[in-house]
Amino acid sequence: MKILVLNLQDARPQTLFSDERLENIHRLIDMGCFGELKGDASDWNVLARQENHTLSLLEFLEQADKQCASFDDFSALRSKLDAGDWDYCQLSDSGLKNASSHAGSGSADDYLRLDWELDEVLQYLGDDTIIAVVGEGCFVLVSANNPISGEHKEGSTVDIAPTLLELAGYPLPAATEGKSWVAGMELKNASSGLTAEEEEILRERLSGLGYI
Repeated sequence: MKILVLNLQDARPQTLFSDERLENIHRLIDMGCFGELKGDASDWNVLARQENHTLSLLEFLEQADKQCASFDDFSALRSKLDAGDWDYCQLSDSGLKNASSHAGSGSADDYLRLDWELDEVLQYLGDDTIIAVVGEGCFVLVSANNPISGEHKEGSTVDIAPTLLELAGYPLPAATEGKSWVAGMELKNASSGLTAEEEEILRERLSGLGYI
């Protein structure tokens, strides 16, 4: 399965979850699970850590020879999605960071812009894509095989990466910092991230990095 992460920096849960005008955000909420997160908001991409190196979700998938790309604007992301040659994409949008409203929480127009951009992105996606929207201490997660629905409590930012990999069918390194929310649960549909040969190659690479 493909993975798309939209890191909407500084997007607050009280707005994402409560503002009914954000039709596309609420469409995803109704389709999947959502909730607030404990921990540093910047750790959503962390899979495992050593003293001198942090294994990110992006690097893990690059080690698995998957087609990965990261973007800082929606236009470039849409072009990549339209081309279709990708396995993992992540976008970091800081459109709320410098907003003029109190505490940098963003104005209604800023959130509506993000919701409109999300609508445009969704046109390129199918059921084979896992979608994660990550905000300031909050998330929305949609996957066709996700057994969790509704509000998910007690989650941490470092749980995002292992959960996405588990849903996509990838093996997790033993040193994974967070925990997959779906570990040990029966997924709704079978998913396959790697062949047995590809999994062995990935394990060798992770071992070389010290994560297995």
